[in-house]
Amino acid sequence: MDEETGPLQKTLRTSRACDRCRRQKLKCDSSRPCVLCARAGHKCETSPRTAKRTRRQNPGARDLRVNSGVHKAIAPATHKHSDSIHGTGGTETYHAPESSTSYPERSPKEPQSGANASAIDFARRVFNEEEAGRTLTGASIPGDTGAPAIDNSLWHLTEVELPPEAVMLALIDVYFDRMQWFISVFHEPSFRQTARRIISQTSWRRQDFSPTMAVLAVAMIGLQSVLPDQRWPGHELLREHSVDGEKLMHGLINEIRRNLVDISIDCRIEAVQVCLLVSCYYVYHSSPSIAWTVSGMGVRSAYALRLYTKSAQCENPVVDEIRSRCWNHAIVSDTFASIVYGRPSSIDTGLVALHSLRDMDDQAIDPLLLKNEWISGDGMPTTTAGFFTMKYEIYNIIRHILSRFRRLQLRKETIKEDLLAIAEAAQDSEEQLVSWRKGVPRLFDFEFWSSDNRLEQFQQDIEGLPQHTKYQAETIILQAATLQLTYDGALIQAHRPLLEQKITSSCSRSVVDAIHESLRVATAAALRISRIPVLRFKHHFAESFTSLQQFTAGVILCIVPTSQPFTTAAHEAKAGIMRIIHASTAFGPHNRIAKQTAQLLTELLKVTIEREMSGALRGGLETSIPREISDSGAIPGVRQTRTDHIGSHLPSEREVCRDNHPPVSTIHASHSRHPPDMSQEIHDDSKVHGRPVQEPIEPSECPSANIFEQLDDTFGAFGELMFNLIPDDQSSAWNWGRTVS
Repeated sequence: MDEETGPLQKTLRTSRACDRCRRQKLKCDSSRPCVLCARAGHKCETSPRTAKRTRRQNPGARDLRVNSGVHKAIAPATHKHSDSIHGTGGTETYHAPESSTSYPERSPKEPQSGANASAIDFARRVFNEEEAGRTLTGASIPGDTGAPAIDNSLWHLTEVELPPEAVMLALIDVYFDRMQWFISVFHEPSFRQTARRIISQTSWRRQDFSPTMAVLAVAMIGLQSVLPDQRWPGHELLREHSVDGEKLMHGLINEIRRNLVDISIDCRIEAVQVCLLVSCYYVYHSSPSIAWTVSGMGVRSAYALRLYTKSAQCENPVVDEIRSRCWNHAIVSDTFASIVYGRPSSIDTGLVALHSLRDMDDQAIDPLLLKNEWISGDGMPTTTAGFFTMKYEIYNIIRHILSRFRRLQLRKETIKEDLLAIAEAAQDSEEQLVSWRKGVPRLFDFEFWSSDNRLEQFQQDIEGLPQHTKYQAETIILQAATLQLTYDGALIQAHRPLLEQKITSSCSRSVVDAIHESLRVATAAALRISRIPVLRFKHHFAESFTSLQQFTAGVILCIVPTSQPFTTAAHEAKAGIMRIIHASTAFGPHNRIAKQTAQLLTELLKVTIEREMSGALRGGLETSIPREISDSGAIPGVRQTRTDHIGSHLPSEREVCRDNHPPVSTIHASHSRHPPDMSQEIHDDSKVHGRPVQEPIEPSECPSANIFEQLDDTFGAFGELMFNLIPDDQSSAWNWGRTVS
């Protein structure tokens, strides 16, 4: 038995292990190079102790870790198969704004006890496989995430013929123009370097299998975005090379779908990236039932690669950043799926956290834009990493909101205590979201860009700049609008559970006021969504995301005319619904969600108008419209302009708040702040304006679950048509409006 494979002789221990042995917690000897490094063929180096102590005692680094909005964690080195997409990232710095969430979390360290480790990891610790000169890897025992031995023979595509290199590069350009700003799971320079190598071949070694699938997924997403865009110059390129875009689209998705399981076997970072992208495609453009399964595969792959840990020993910052981006988006994707499907999330919200991001070269803002007065300035970001940080944070808040509502142990017959618990959860959730909203940087604050005609002036200022610079300016505006849509959609999500509760004559004043407040906040958020110029998203992959948010907003706006017919608020709500219908129609027939949103909201608006008329005729206009509303729609003694939750002045939305409720709740809604005691505010307001407190509102006049009865068929049809879900499935988000018998 030779020296390389035989057992190690007893060696002297050293007080200072080499870097490699210290990272892997191996027994190091006093000689240099040590036996373990020499046998493994690695360079044996020992860093001085002072460097480690300096790093530990650096207060700036400690504050960065503590105050970061998404926390760093200490973990073992990156998985040996996770660096397949890499490159030089240029100069980068950490980007760690203060956190606005009330859930400070840290990613876990690697398990140090057998209770949290797999059986194979326990065996490795016991036998110290490297010191023993034997390996236990091979993915043959359950719990072993090591890569199995794979034949590295040549292989080729079977479902699609790879189009010419010029076509593939054009589709990759589209992806990074129309998708990367919305979902970031790649480092662009590194990916392009890998893609050029892949697309220059027609057959590949088995080791290139996963990177090839990632390139195909990127091309597929890019092609999906531009197929209906007749202005895309690449259509001429497709004709020049006799490439049928529709046929290529089907071939790409079929090839990826055929190889999804093999991607998971490889245990590489591309398994996460491909699954997340394919899930995005399926949920918006094909089969949402498959999207649910593939999304789960992406999350499982992220767990297998231990992306939830943040490696402090990763030598390549680009690889580390790619891992962070993939893990953070896995959390976003899982949370979004939980919202859409109405099912519990797959990621344990109590044990894992988001990762901090770096300011990387591929997210740098063009220096020409940094000269603009509204983009430059002290403390202003020089990259777009802040958008992703804020996006990850709000989805982290949404995760906790959903989890809290699902933990509520509600009785079959909802009683006062249950309603108060729901109201408290809704109020706490709103406060968290409002706190997050205050921390949005000015660069990504859509209300900032929308006020004082700034957006129009900004577009005039950049008119003479190069085309790629103007395109980046447009994506910054799209990112700001995306955060606004996500925020308003989250507000609606937080208040929907209370709006769906059925009110009885035994309901207390505080419960009635809480429901009025929830309707006020949800309606104001829905109106803001209806006013966002979503046509800016046309032919970007995110356009379906905007349509989904608009559908939810349209449903909320249908409540107001039914509960308070022929008021100013009802007219504002119907105008908002019409804006959403027109915008959805303008997206064209290629967008399935926008098309169905327009059709379903049109049907729902017809039902709403009929019920508004019936309610007015049944109750009489004098009982439906507050007597104190003047011809202009104003209420005497109430300020006409108030600051809403996001700091803007929107008088029309305040009118909605005044007219959402019958007379008593109209007085209650005159305050823009969220009252700590909702029942007490009515009395305080009556003293201020010198008006007596009116009689308690009748339960039949309240917005409650009986309003949602008219939506049951629509919710069911929406779920069945778009998400292939069973209409009567109570776990479906589209059936939350059903009453409890």
